[in-house]
Amino acid sequence: MSYRIPPSNKLLYPPYKIAALVRILAESGVPAAAALHGTRLNSGVLDDASCLTSIEQYLLVCRNALRLLQDRSLPFRLGGRLHLADYGMYGLLLLSCESVRDYFRNAVTYQLLATPTLAVDGMTDDLHALWILRDESARELPEDLRTFLVEQQVALQTTHLQDVLGKPCRPVLARFAYPAPPHQDVYSAYLQCPCIFDWHRSEIRYPREILAQAPCLANAHTATQLQSICDGLIADIVASLGFAGKVDQMLRHMPDSGADMKAVASSLQMTDRTLRRRLADEGTSFSTISRRVKCSVATQHLKGSEVSIEQVAAFAGFSDPANFRRAFIRWTSMTPAQFRRQQLGGHDLEGAEAPSLFARGAHNAQTEAPARHLGDLTSRTSA
Repeated sequence: MSYRIPPSNKLLYPPYKIAALVRILAESGVPAAAALHGTRLNSGVLDDASCLTSIEQYLLVCRNALRLLQDRSLPFRLGGRLHLADYGMYGLLLLSCESVRDYFRNAVTYQLLATPTLAVDGMTDDLHALWILRDESARELPEDLRTFLVEQQVALQTTHLQDVLGKPCRPVLARFAYPAPPHQDVYSAYLQCPCIFDWHRSEIRYPREILAQAPCLANAHTATQLQSICDGLIADIVASLGFAGKVDQMLRHMPDSGADMKAVASSLQMTDRTLRRRLADEGTSFSTISRRVKCSVATQHLKGSEVSIEQVAAFAGFSDPANFRRAFIRWTSMTPAQFRRQQLGGHDLEGAEAPSLFARGAHNAQTEAPARHLGDLTSRTSA
């Protein structure tokens, strides 16, 4: 498990989602005080640039909305109201991506910055590009709230892709991991595509061809700069998340980024067994954090041309450059040299199409072609 869904009570996020929901409720006659009941927030702080809120507070507003407004189109309207420009540096990064393929990859890589209530994965099969919605983190929530979050996320994904392309782009199919609700007609009205229920997972599908399209605001230099900023924002969040953050930061500042768990545990003045247990309590593992740090160290050094790939391998904790190359391909679906050329504005594979950023992954659909998913995302969600 990676930190794509942080602890729900951490004050990490500007209140843009809460503010949008409060505004929609106000338009229907629901006072802000009622919408914010139980959150310890008031309408005045929602426009304060320094205000930080938690996922737990957002979920409370969603529950209040379900109780106060019997309108099952609400999550779809909310998803349609939340544009990428509302998401700060994360949203600007996605708008500046060079291709829709890069947009998919970066949306997953940096989703920790998006007040995430559900984990989202990008995948492809022979015909489609897919968004897969994972609700494991929401399993303990009431059923109506879980459904609300899925509905809002599906609408959100369609809105954001339209923001990126600068034109309408509707999915060709949507599937949901629960029985058809009484308001299933709302799904078809908002998504404008066939909707299937009682599937084994929740997903929305687009034609695979969209991955090669260029966003209307594509800018390679801006995207590179914003990636670095988002890497730093991710690192700040991870550093605030208990022992996992401490391990992350320690690995970054040790002479050897490939230090093993015993060495890190010793620096933290505990046994490796205790550290393993503490990390498990936080929903992660030493290997997950180590992979993420190695990938981050490698990509940061590869963004310049003054360090050889053999030196980058050593900085990332690999004694054998060949092992580093294999690991880097698992993380990014490209070689270190290809990644460096891409960052420096060159062309990959002697003019051929750039390699897919969707690596092979597990897929349990019974009637579809095998899907491919973005590489080990746990290694890509931090700087």
